[in-house]
Amino acid sequence: MNSSDPIASSARLSHELLAIVHDEPTSVDRIASGLVDVAAATLPDHDAVVTVVVDRARTARAATARPARELAQLEARLGAGPTACALVEVRVVDGQDPTARWPRAWSEALEDAGYEHVLAVPVVIGAVAAGAVTLYGRSEITGPDRATAQLFAHQAALVIEGGRRLVQLRNAVASRDVIGQAKGILMHRFGIDAATAFSRLVEASQDMNVKLVDIARWYVTDQDGSEPSPRSS
Repeated sequence: MNSSDPIASSARLSHELLAIVHDEPTSVDRIASGLVDVAAATLPDHDAVVTVVVDRARTARAATARPARELAQLEARLGAGPTACALVEVRVVDGQDPTARWPRAWSEALEDAGYEHVLAVPVVIGAVAAGAVTLYGRSEITGPDRATAQLFAHQAALVIEGGRRLVQLRNAVASRDVIGQAKGILMHRFGIDAATAFSRLVEASQDMNVKLVDIARWYVTDQDGSEPSPRSS
């Protein structure tokens, strides 16, 4: 892609990013993987890492090259660096900023990997960083590439939000289906109606401190006695 043509860049990005949503991603990891594939096609002169924040305890991450992935993992362990800064401060962070102070271990790893320039762009949803697009350049990351990375991050926000909603919807439908199957098992076994069967599932969930869907899944899959009962959380 010619990143100096913003109209062509926007059209290509829109087409590629919409394809990720249309694929009905089954997980946020798959969303991150799809986004990094688009990043590779969009910004072929640099390695890229796409970070997607799942929740406070988990982050999905995908990279176009192993050295970039290892640097991103190191930065995550250290809790500091351009990507971490972009996520916390919700701003574009230039790794060559002379005022920045990155951990020595990360700076040395960056140099060992042969990268000369790093640019981290937050993916913003509702004034909060839902992820980041980080470019690792073996040469200077030019103005046009910087603009394309920002455009990519802006449109990626729509993919991440849409993908999250699809994942939530599919999980909700799957949960509803397995709960329905469990209700059917109880109704058939004990000759009770649907409301009573559901109440028994809820009671078991509360008594064992286990999610309702996990109780239902156990009824559906483990009724031959070969598996242990659900563990309390």
